Amino acid sequence: MISGLMRRWLWFWFEPTPPARLALSRALFYAGLLICYSWDDFSAWGGVSNEFWMPLPLFSALRLFPLQPSALDVLQAVWRIALALCSVGLFTRVSAIVAAVLGFYLLGLPHNFGQTFHVDALLVIAMTILAFSRAGDAYSIDALLARRARHHRPAASGEYTWPIRMIWLAMSLVFLAAGIAKLRWGGLAWITSDNMRIVLMRAVYHVSDADPWTDAGLRIAASPWLTHVLAGSTIMIELAFIASLFHPVARAVCVPAAFLLLVGIRALMGPRFAPFLVANVFWVPWDVLAGYALRLLAWKRRTVPSLLESPTSGTPLERGWPTASISTVPEDEHDASAEHRNDLDAPQKLVAKDFQLDISPLNRATHAPDFERH
Repeated sequence: MISGLMRRWLWFWFEPTPPARLALSRALFYAGLLICYSWDDFSAWGGVSNEFWMPLPLFSALRLFPLQPSALDVLQAVWRIALALCSVGLFTRVSAIVAAVLGFYLLGLPHNFGQTFHVDALLVIAMTILAFSRAGDAYSIDALLARRARHHRPAASGEYTWPIRMIWLAMSLVFLAAGIAKLRWGGLAWITSDNMRIVLMRAVYHVSDADPWTDAGLRIAASPWLTHVLAGSTIMIELAFIASLFHPVARAVCVPAAFLLLVGIRALMGPRFAPFLVANVFWVPWDVLAGYALRLLAWKRRTVPSLLESPTSGTPLERGWPTASISTVPEDEHDASAEHRNDLDAPQKLVAKDFQLDISPLNRATHAPDFERH
């Protein structure tokens, strides 16, 4: 039993997977961060009075402090360049380390002035994990240059699995901690009381980093039962998200539900979770989707020319679906009753002078695209 659990444990972390999934996730993740933080100016924190400086334990242990605005301008420019290089996969390992170190400092800086935020921690964890991974082995400029020099592609390996699974685990713990904290400090009253109603009404008074997209929150707050359903659904999604680690069906349900939960919070309450939402790219099986797309494209390329090919050319229509087989039949062997068919059936006749075109349902089933199940 113990050996079986150990095998499952190792398989979870080191199941051999192709490099495409991690590589595409890397490219989209860093590109998303670059877009989300393109207009954020971290240099303003360098001008805040030291009287408001209340360092977090890690900042205090590392003796970090806010630099001057000019120095922060340089750091954020270097950080954005590192994000861009990570996205395209140029000097991927070095760029990922620079992005993680500067990201820790720049994203953590606002947390040291009396208020913490919910968005940045997961991003720093994800960047740190990617800095130790082989995320640049595919879909990168580094991989292109290495392939030209060595003339081979990297094989499937557990090295491309554990970084994704660690980010899965980190995100699952974020949601689990949020659900447990609600029940620990609020209990069932967090669901059955007017708490959600108050939160929805308070959101219109500019208490967050952004205003809600709509005033629908006020209409929901007017209905007690709707607020109870909303509060209960929130806790249920947060507690159930951990199941996404263990079963693909749970991933197919819980990950989109949590994504919509954060979008709903943004729409009804105001807090921005766009950078956090970017981390959802690691849940998408990009290699599987790319395989489906390539198969569909190849199938269409085979099908269209075969359907346009003339049946009198003597070439079997074997490359597409539906297909048709052509057989040569002497005219005198045709069924004599065919000569006396009703004229209304003439357009459906597929018998020519020297050729008989037989569209076979069996051929259609045989040549149908066979997509793998993943």
